[in-house]
Amino acid sequence: MKVRFTLLSLLFFSFAFSQRMIFYVADTKGDCYGVGKGLCLQVKEKPDEPYALFYSGIEGFSYEEGYHYKLEVMRVKKERPPADGSAFNYYLINIISKERSKNYSLKNTPIPDLRSLSLVRISKSGKMEMVDNSITPNISFDKKNGRISGKAGCNRYFGKVSFDQQRIFISGVGSTQMACTDMEIESLYLKHLTAVNRYQLSGNNLQLFRDQELLLQFIVPEN
Repeated sequence: MKVRFTLLSLLFFSFAFSQRMIFYVADTKGDCYGVGKGLCLQVKEKPDEPYALFYSGIEGFSYEEGYHYKLEVMRVKKERPPADGSAFNYYLINIISKERSKNYSLKNTPIPDLRSLSLVRISKSGKMEMVDNSITPNISFDKKNGRISGKAGCNRYFGKVSFDQQRIFISGVGSTQMACTDMEIESLYLKHLTAVNRYQLSGNNLQLFRDQELLLQFIVPEN
C-alpha cells in the first residue's frame, strides 16, 4: 500500500503542476533580446489575440518559417525556476494544423562565407541538446569552390557542398583518423552533416534540417 500511495502522489503532483494548452504560432519570428539579440517565436493562445514574443522553447517542436501552426502543448511548472527565466517548460503534444502563409515571402538569406561557425545544439535520439564547450565542432563554407571544412571535435574534416535556394547538399565527407577518448558527438555530427537537405538562417543562428527535422544548429559570430 505504501508503494501505491507514492505512485498516486507522483501522478497527482504531475497533473497539479502541468496544463494542456493551445498555441497559435506565427509564420515569422520576431526580434528578441536575452544574452544577445536573437529571434523568438511569436505565439498567442486565442485566434483573435495579437501575437506576443515567446522566450521559452517548445520541446519537440521543429519550427519552419512561412507556416502558421496550431499546436497542443503541455506546460509544466519547474521545480526550481531561475530568477531571470521562465517558470515553466513547454512540450509539444501534437501539431493540430500547419498551413502555408499566403502573405509570407521566402527570405533567401545566404550562409556566411569563409567564416567558422560553432555548433551549439545537436539532435540526439530526436531531441536537440546543447554541445559541451570542450568538444565543440565547427564548420566553414567555401561557397566559391563548393567546399566545407572544420573540426568535428577530435578530427578535422572536409567535404563538398552545393545550394539551391534554401536547399543544401553535403557529400564526400572525409576526416583525419586521430583516436580520442570520446567520439560520440563527432560520429553523430558527421552522420548528420551528410543527412541534411535544408537550411534556415534566423538571426545569428544557422539551422540545418533533414526535411522537417532539425539536426544541427550553429551560432553565427557577430561581424
